[in-house]
Formats: sequence, C-alpha cells, structure tokens
Amino acid sequence: MSPFAVTAIMFVSMLLLMVTGIPISFCLGIVGLCTTVFLWGPSSIDLVYFTLWNVANNFILIAVPLFIFMGYILHQSGIAKDLFDSVYLWSGRVRGGLGIGTVAICAIMAAMVGISGAATISMGVIAVPAMLEKKYDKKIAIGLVQAGGALGFLIPPSMMMIMYAFLSGESVGRLFAGGVVPGLMLAAFYMSYIGIRCFLQPNMGPAIPVNERANLKEKFISLKGLILPAILILSVLGCIFFGITSPTEAAAVGATGALICAAVRGTLTWQMVKDSALRTLNISSFTAFIIIGAVVFSTVYTGLGATQMIQATITGLDVSPWIIIICMQLSFFVLGMFLDDLAILFLCMPIYIPIIKALGFDPVWFAVLYVVNMQMAYITPPYGINLFYMKSIAPKDVTMSDIYASVIPFVIIQFFALALFLYFPQIILWLPNILFN
Repeated sequence: MSPFAVTAIMFVSMLLLMVTGIPISFCLGIVGLCTTVFLWGPSSIDLVYFTLWNVANNFILIAVPLFIFMGYILHQSGIAKDLFDSVYLWSGRVRGGLGIGTVAICAIMAAMVGISGAATISMGVIAVPAMLEKKYDKKIAIGLVQAGGALGFLIPPSMMMIMYAFLSGESVGRLFAGGVVPGLMLAAFYMSYIGIRCFLQPNMGPAIPVNERANLKEKFISLKGLILPAILILSVLGCIFFGITSPTEAAAVGATGALICAAVRGTLTWQMVKDSALRTLNISSFTAFIIIGAVVFSTVYTGLGATQMIQATITGLDVSPWIIIICMQLSFFVLGMFLDDLAILFLCMPIYIPIIKALGFDPVWFAVLYVVNMQMAYITPPYGINLFYMKSIAPKDVTMSDIYASVIPFVIIQFFALALFLYFPQIILWLPNILFN
C-alpha cells in the first residue's frame, strides 16, 4: 500500500472517529497507534514511546503551564476590573469610547496572559454588561470582546507560538517579536472600526452621559491601575527580548510576578492559588493529550515517507510559490472551522514548514500568518471557541445567532489584516530582525 493511500486512510479514520464525539486527542492517538501496529507490528510501539519521551522532556513546553497559571492568577486578582474602571473614566464624550477601551484592555491582557479565553471571559463578564447598560448595540459589544480576546494568540507571550517553536525548532523570542507589530495593528484596526462606526451611527455606541463623566484629577488617579500590568509586561517581554532569560524562565518570572501583583492588590488568597493551580492543571492536561495524540499521528505518517513525498510533489509543481502559500492559508481557514488549533498545528506543520523553507520563505513570517488564521478560527462559526465562551457568560437575551452575526465585521478585518501581512512580510519581520540580527 502506498504512503499516500495509508495517509488518506488515516485522515478519513480520524474524521470518522471525530463524528462519534470522541475527543480529537484520542482520535489522533488511536489512529496513530493502530496504524503503527498494523504496518510494523506490536514492537513498533517502542518508537512511539521514545517519541513521547522526547516530547515530555522538552524544556520549551514548561512555559505553557507557567503562563497559564500566570493568566488565571491575573484573571482572579481584579486587575482586569481596575483596567476597565480606568477606561470607563477616560472614555468620556467619545462615541464608542468604552468599546475602544475594551479592545485596548484585551490587548494588554494578551500581553500578560497569552491565552484567548482569559481576556474573552474577563471582558465578557465585566465589559459586556457595562456596554449594554450604556445602550451599546449588543452585536458590536459582544463582537469586539470576542475579537479582542483572540489577540492573545498573537501578542506575546502566546501559547500558540510556544507550541510552534517546539514543533519547528524556531526561536521563541523571534516568534514573540514577530507577533508584536501585527498584534498591535490588528487591535488598532478593531478600535478604528468601532470608532468610525459609532461616529457614523451614534446608536451603536453612545458616549458616556455628561453627569457620569470624570474630571481630570479622577482620570489621572485611575491610571494607577496600569502600573502593575505595565511592570509585569515589561518584566516578562524584556527578559525575553533582551536575552536576560530564556522564554521558559521568563514564564516563571511572569508567574511569580502575577502572585506579587495579586499580593500588592490584597487579593492573594490560598483559595485563589488553589483554584488557579487546578485550572492550570486542567488546561495543561488537555493540551498535553492533544500534543501526545498529534505527535503519535504525525510521527506515523512521517515515518511512512508521506511527508517527504507530499513536499516533493508540491515543491515540484509548476506554479508560483505564492499560489502555494495562499492555498495553505485557505486550508488553515477551512480546518479552523472544525478542528482545534493545536491539532491543525501538529497535522499541517510537519508538511508545511519544510515546503516553506524550500520555497525560500521566512518561517517566522509563516508562523505569524498561521496564528492570525487561528485568531479567525476562534471567532468563526460554527465551532469558534470564543463564540461558546461568550454564550456561556452573555446575558440571557443574547442568542447564538446574535453571537454569530456579531463577529462578521471582525472576521472581515482579520482577513484584511492577513492579506496585508501576506503581501508585506516586513510588517512581521521588522522587529525580529532589529532585536535578533
């Protein structure tokens, strides 16, 4: 049986198992193990064992639970509430100011947390009810929180970029640096859209009533809520970008800094630490199972020689390399509607990354394009995870159709940004080249 035929059977089997409702991690692992035994016999399981042992001993992956723990401590410490209170006071007479400020908070939280769910849930609980109370249109209110929450994929420290570095061997620092400018640009695009639309349609996001506006003194006093987040962000990213520590050590600095921030605010309790640790264990274990299943699956089809055959076939095509790049982006978008982001990473990148290098493209640039696609996946119907986060915390009168409709303008903005980053690679590569070359 040819490698292509075995690979096709593996993917079809995986999809059939997924239809039954089995978690994606087990679908990948079961198909990978069964294929290994079928092709090479029971003794071949030892190869899978050694592969998993190497994964478990990878130093980069230690950063994942540390950053997740950091995010949960910050989520429960009340820092997000301080940030929102400051934004509320400063939004004043600006139409859509509360929404613009909420996106800015999501960007700040992305730079502190590195995962999408924390910002989406925090702002969904704090900002959405406040915006609805101020007569914001519910679709723009819930849409901007979902899109802003997805910035955690792109603005460092990003869990997805750590996983990409683990799989590709690229520098985590270069990947983090590559996400800074695109992440800030995407946040600026969101804020510009909100500001322009609310200016043209005041009913979409009215200004704060005159009797609720703060004076200049109150506004400046509220800025103290920015001090702790700013110190934490500069500590973590500064350690990475200036070569003071490795990204994994910087994650430990961030986790410790989050505990210090909570202690300074007087919200640090044993129960908070316990809850954060348990949630970290939950998400880290979920991530680990996906990694294990995906590594088993990808190791088998790589061992078949299918990866090399696909690479040789694609690179040998008489088409422009840009056509190949665009097709890869479309595959990410389609897969993102149905599969988990980590599953897509481990299934596609062992094939795509060597092709990208063979075609002469920068793998850091390609990584950021992939992450932007995953941002789109998180808010794209029918299975975008942020859509379900929002449904779980939104007011009862917000329906699933409202949530689906709310993200359409932001998906269009993300698509525009993806095209911009695709056409102008230096937007992504400028900062990594300055810091690391």
